[in-house]
Amino acid sequence: MPQRVRVAFICTHNACRSQIAEAICRLRAADIIEPYSAGTDPAPSPDQQVLRLLASHGADTSRLSSKKLDAIPQPDIVVTMGCGVACPTLACAHREDWGLEDPTGKGDSAIEACIGVIEQKVDDLACRIRTEQLAYGESSPQDTPNIPDIAALRALADETRLAIVGILAREGELCACNLLEYLSIGQSTLSHHMKVLVQAHLVEQRKEGRWSHYRLDAAHFTGLGHTITALGSCSGQRG
Repeated sequence: MPQRVRVAFICTHNACRSQIAEAICRLRAADIIEPYSAGTDPAPSPDQQVLRLLASHGADTSRLSSKKLDAIPQPDIVVTMGCGVACPTLACAHREDWGLEDPTGKGDSAIEACIGVIEQKVDDLACRIRTEQLAYGESSPQDTPNIPDIAALRALADETRLAIVGILAREGELCACNLLEYLSIGQSTLSHHMKVLVQAHLVEQRKEGRWSHYRLDAAHFTGLGHTITALGSCSGQRG
């Protein structure tokens, strides 16, 4: 049996998006995810409109309640829902943000759309976790590299950034001044692209004087390979 991973879904009020994620995980990924949700400033209870629509999707809402961060077990993975919430007290092996707008008060259609997006994101997260466990012998998340998120794939969806990655793969660590010699772009444009690659954990940066030096993060590129394999295997299973 696969090892279940504790995932905490965090937003401000723990009334809508994080509750949806917890319920959808129990519905679609209970074999691999042990879900919890909490809020930095929780509401008295989950949104009743959300509970009604979740029930119509077949989700069990009986266990849902609004909770503070200290009311849930320490998670392996923390997912913030997109409200800019920082959770410094929640230590974890991996953290990602799903960037979801709050549909509260915007009607059934907005909540249904949010549920649909969360279903896709839960499926993707569960698929990444399964692949990570297969790749690393089902060891605990603390003992494995971080599960790469979609930000890495987005960072590579640009011809210039792909060229930068290719140059670093071929040449090893390079100063920004050397990268400029390879590319027909200005320094401000290069700085933007490098910021994206560093934030996606694909490239490591170190300062030396007035120049930055960059090299590929080999561990995260290995993890990215596992993610791509996971996407292929999940597509095959659905087909």
